[in-house]
Amino acid sequence: MTLLFPEKQAEISPLVFSGLPPTKYLAPGRRKNLKLENVKGFFSQDLAETREDNFNVFQIRDFGLIQQEYSIEITNKLSPNATQWDHFQAEILQLNRERLTKRLGVLGYKVLYLFRPSESWHHTGESFYGKESWDCLWTRQDGNGTAQWIDAELTPTGIEGAKYLHKTWNKHLGNTDLAMPELFLSSPLSRAADTLIHSFNLTFRNPRPPSPVFVEFLRESFGVDTHSSRRSYTTLKKKYPLFEFEEEFSEFDPLWTSYRDETDESVLHRAKIFLENLFLRRSEMFIAVATHESVIKAILEAIGHRQFPIPVGHMIPVVIKGSWFKSWEPRTEVEKYKMFYKRDRNCTELDPVTDPDAEPEVDMDEFD
Repeated sequence: MTLLFPEKQAEISPLVFSGLPPTKYLAPGRRKNLKLENVKGFFSQDLAETREDNFNVFQIRDFGLIQQEYSIEITNKLSPNATQWDHFQAEILQLNRERLTKRLGVLGYKVLYLFRPSESWHHTGESFYGKESWDCLWTRQDGNGTAQWIDAELTPTGIEGAKYLHKTWNKHLGNTDLAMPELFLSSPLSRAADTLIHSFNLTFRNPRPPSPVFVEFLRESFGVDTHSSRRSYTTLKKKYPLFEFEEEFSEFDPLWTSYRDETDESVLHRAKIFLENLFLRRSEMFIAVATHESVIKAILEAIGHRQFPIPVGHMIPVVIKGSWFKSWEPRTEVEKYKMFYKRDRNCTELDPVTDPDAEPEVDMDEFD
């Protein structure tokens, strides 16, 4: 059994985001000769001089889009009333056209809107019990009889926060089709899916946008926290009929364990796999991604973007360039994904797990 890659030796398998045929350009794991980099100069969040301590993406103009003059070629194609967002989107389209005509070894340019879910019930649980008691005891429970935090759902405050994001999005970009992302991707955890639904009013928008897609590797770091475990495929399909599923999405959660946490290196590895497959498999340029703090940090690291704190319910836009390394630069073989775990959280008397080895070990080869 494999996580995202069917076991086929003769041909390379289809990968993520549904419905595409096998391609000779896709390998089962990371392609180390594929380069991903942040394109600076479009958003203030990637500038070293931007202060992060008082930055609010909803209050700053245009989500942080830098006000600037674009080329005459771009300007002449737009109306005199064109906004900075019109110019920005025209620039991204132009960059992608140039990579086709100039044969620069560039796969393309993509704009990702990375959303962190709004407030969920596990946030309130941590606030109520305190960090030590939460990390070592309560986070491992399904709930406390009043609130449930296994696959934690949004609180009423979290729902209102996501709806506010929708209002802010319309304020900055309007309701035009041009402003809407072409692709919606989500972690299969409820708080991410619900944040995406409310942020873009996906249930009631007319015309209906493309179906959002659940992607396993967009999940929060896997660990002992029950809020990082997901529901079954059958349950998710009933709960979220709008959503599609990436290929090889398993019925039951293959990743969560009750006794070990995933390492940062493992999160970074799967974030890179996600990005590389996004460039190899999808042609969309403007993409909304509902994921989690650990994955957002990993994506920023993978593309060389400065680390920028993303509060609960906020979003960061990034521009990414994908290209092949030049022939004289080193190329290596495909690096397969493996999960790596750390065993404990240095918990003592509060730790309910007395013998981690009593539970079955995860077979790492299962996910090669």
